[in-house]
Amino acid sequence: MFKTIDVISASVSAFRLNEGFIKKDQIKFDKKYENKIANSDLLYFHFYGDKKLSVIEEDTKEAEEIIDYLKGLSFKAIERELTDFESNVLKLVTADHLPKDKIGIAASLPKVYQNKVEQDAWTDRENLLSRASKPVGKLHTRETFKNIAVEFVRYIPRTMSYLVTCSIDDKHILKFFTDKNPKSKSITVTGYVKEQSKGRYHNGIETIINRLKVHEDES
Repeated sequence: MFKTIDVISASVSAFRLNEGFIKKDQIKFDKKYENKIANSDLLYFHFYGDKKLSVIEEDTKEAEEIIDYLKGLSFKAIERELTDFESNVLKLVTADHLPKDKIGIAASLPKVYQNKVEQDAWTDRENLLSRASKPVGKLHTRETFKNIAVEFVRYIPRTMSYLVTCSIDDKHILKFFTDKNPKSKSITVTGYVKEQSKGRYHNGIETIINRLKVHEDES
């Protein structure tokens, strides 16, 4: 077993080396990763092999930030039931030492942390927008929304699509699913206004569109 801080520091080092989190399946099925080593394997080689990662002071500082931040899941557990993955993450970051079978999940923590920070920032932003968000467009008609701001994009593995949340006039919330991640922060979309209702996590009105075309605005 190894100290948790040492394992997560190495995870940050692997994340830095790979410029992100690379899974074993990506190595196997995606040619752009064919010369890479999965983050979990980098950790195994570091602790149980002879290929050591270069863990620097900044990696350890970030690891401490990751541990402190993810310990905050204990407060979320008061508000709602944690997912199995969140429960496993919480157990991991509150442990003093980690066994070999936890190396894989530890390797993912820098990405988990990055996603959580982005999600929490978006939640704050969404709550702010929701105070003034009203329906946009006419329900059950095809509408064009020009130069709208892309606020948050989340990939949904189950549907292999992206849930894109936008704001109109810095207040109205518009959402849609698409198979491509918008690259621009400002887009124009044409779509069928399917639904206008209160958000799941706030009282503002969200407009949902489908059957759409997305046009990237020049920036």
